[in-house]
Amino acid sequence: MTSSFSVALSCLLGMQVSAQTPLSYPDILARVRPTTQQWRMESQLAEWEVQIQESWGLLRERPILSFQAGPRWTPGSPTAIDKGIDVELPLFLSPSVRSEMVSSLGPAHSLMLESSRREAVLRVKLAYLEAWLAQRILEIRETDLATVERWLEASRSRVTVDSESDYQVSLVEGEMLKAQHELDEARTRVAQSWGELISLADIPGTPVPLAEPGPIQAIPEDDIEARLGQGPMRKALLVQLDVEERSLRLKEAQASSRWSLRGGVAEEDGAKVLRLGVAVALPRAGEGVALQRNTDTQIRVLQEQYRQALAELDARILGVVYRFQKTSAVSPVPDFSRAIEDLGLRLEEGREQPSEAFSIRRQLLEAQVAALRRIQARHMITAEIQFLLP
Repeated sequence: MTSSFSVALSCLLGMQVSAQTPLSYPDILARVRPTTQQWRMESQLAEWEVQIQESWGLLRERPILSFQAGPRWTPGSPTAIDKGIDVELPLFLSPSVRSEMVSSLGPAHSLMLESSRREAVLRVKLAYLEAWLAQRILEIRETDLATVERWLEASRSRVTVDSESDYQVSLVEGEMLKAQHELDEARTRVAQSWGELISLADIPGTPVPLAEPGPIQAIPEDDIEARLGQGPMRKALLVQLDVEERSLRLKEAQASSRWSLRGGVAEEDGAKVLRLGVAVALPRAGEGVALQRNTDTQIRVLQEQYRQALAELDARILGVVYRFQKTSAVSPVPDFSRAIEDLGLRLEEGREQPSEAFSIRRQLLEAQVAALRRIQARHMITAEIQFLLP
């Protein structure tokens, strides 16, 4: 039952892929949904904005307003009601720390959003190229199975007239089983690669034909390594590190701020009283040193994390440059349909044995698949360079 269902599903996928209008990469890109990474970046930027707003002006926190009222009993006098309104203004006495974070967050905002947008676009491009390759290989496997089925009929016809040995038919039958297996794998790959695209964009739930990726975009090679090193990904990492360091310093400054202004107006026994003063939260022994040491340690951890991230980015750039420079120009996918047709005629006429024809057919198939993979690889490396370039 499971096997029959898988075959039916594979056939349905193949029919749908061949029956609908091709979907181009720009069409997919226009339907892309924001990624989790983009939402996380937006959330992080918003969190930093909130941190700045919370320390704006001279206040460490929001003002605290309190109201008190209660009876006053004086012997020999009627009971009176005392009322009082108090306000406490927690002071933030490190405005320069906040100003430094504001200055750092300004350029970081656009760079970080741009880096996450580029990551999303690259992921879509690579997923599209994987799905496109899977569909093209599926077409090749479908055509190949039809070819082997024709060869099987021809071999059986020749056996009936004693022009060919039975074992040659067995060879064709075995080759057909192999071709069917490769076709099933190709259909599975189409479904898997389409599933990756569905996770990224609002496209049909079942595969439709994908348009060709088009010509490979030319990229000037002059100083390409230096240009890649000046790309937005490196800049985004550096500014993000700077903002995170200043955010930790601002948290430290907020935690170490202890002074507050206090004031109040009260009515006591019919008289109005005005109070003004200051308050200080006394620190525990060693609290300030521990707070600074904690912040310094967190900053060192951050610096090491970003150092590793920059090293990984440099390694990625070197790898991209090497592959780009070593990859030769690609050629169109060869059309071997005429050669396969001639080979089939020779098989039917007995001028070619199936055992000999299969090796030729296999070489032609491998050449087509290899050409497709080289085109895909060149598009992928070009997309990654565009992702890393300024």
